[in-house]
Amino acid sequence: MASESSELMGAFESWLLRHVAQAVEAGEVPATLLGELEAEIRTARERSREEGRAAAVRQIADLAAVNQERVAGALACIEAQPKVTRELLMRQIAEAWLEGQRRAHRGFQ
Repeated sequence: MASESSELMGAFESWLLRHVAQAVEAGEVPATLLGELEAEIRTARERSREEGRAAAVRQIADLAAVNQERVAGALACIEAQPKVTRELLMRQIAEAWLEGQRRAHRGFQ
């Protein structure tokens, strides 16, 4: 499972970085976003799985204004899904995040 998870994250990271780079090239988001994302990915790789999961739960709970136990339960449900489903969910979440970045960037122009 750990190898499958690492493989999934590696593929996802590559996809996300490509997607954000395309948005930067198109002028849809600030150029600094790509560097910030790369730095976050490097930081995440340096954390243990447990530390990374705890940080993700805290960030999601803060963003969604829900308690950490609910977030941890939802994350456990996502992690229990087949690889294809997890990847689809991760990409949908990333697409929504990137669209938010695009809207924010348009608002500042």
